[in-house]
Amino acid sequence: MSQQSPVWLVTGASKGMGLEAVKAALKTGARVAATSRDKTRLDGQLHAPENRFLPLEMSFTDARDIERAVAHTVERFGQIDVLVNNAGYSLLGAVEEFSAQEVRANFDVNVFGLLAVTRAVLPTMRAQRSGQIINLASISANVTGTATGLYSATKAAVLMLSEALAQEVAPFGIGVTAVCPGGVRTDFLDPSSSRHPQREIDDYTNVREALASYGRLNHNQGGDPRRVAEVFVLLSRMENPPTRLYLGRDALGAIVAKAESVMSDASRLSEISESID
Repeated sequence: MSQQSPVWLVTGASKGMGLEAVKAALKTGARVAATSRDKTRLDGQLHAPENRFLPLEMSFTDARDIERAVAHTVERFGQIDVLVNNAGYSLLGAVEEFSAQEVRANFDVNVFGLLAVTRAVLPTMRAQRSGQIINLASISANVTGTATGLYSATKAAVLMLSEALAQEVAPFGIGVTAVCPGGVRTDFLDPSSSRHPQREIDDYTNVREALASYGRLNHNQGGDPRRVAEVFVLLSRMENPPTRLYLGRDALGAIVAKAESVMSDASRLSEISESID
């Protein structure tokens, strides 16, 4: 990284983990560009000197917006050292209930928007021969269940893209980490950050029960968004950051159980698996 204070670019920065990431980065002395669909929400919550903070209005689904935001960041600060891809939202409901339009809209933000920002930032990081990309995935990228299938699909895409990208950009001194939190006390389950299907199917009583349980969990999750942001700072300073990082006891327990289940199935079904060779 540059000898100057590092520059962070944080998407989805007006609330939740994105907002806490901006606060944590500013606290370390970093310079921060922060994006939101509504810039006034950033102005109202974040107060920092103009030479250290750049609020940007950006739609995650508008390629020109993304290119302008990255260009403005480089023009103002001269570099980008840390990218936090945080913007996104969840679809909660049965796979069958969502329309193709609803599913595409979710992938446009959670996957293709993240890709567009990453591609826009990479030329600067490659030229610097340094940088750290932090992509918000989820434990749902590995462990899914009733009502979370489509959201999990977007986060699984983020996880695999992150792992491949980490290998591709390692020669340029760029690290990539997919952060996979469990439950974090944000508005993730609020209407502002989650979508339910416009058309519900009465047969899926199990889905309605799952959604009711998520509602009871809302704002009672174990994870602290401020501590998540502190981990982002830690990752930004690591010489060899991991490609995956699970956050929260629930996430760690879930991935260990999933790994054990996969290994058990692989062993039990090994004869079938090997039969095609």
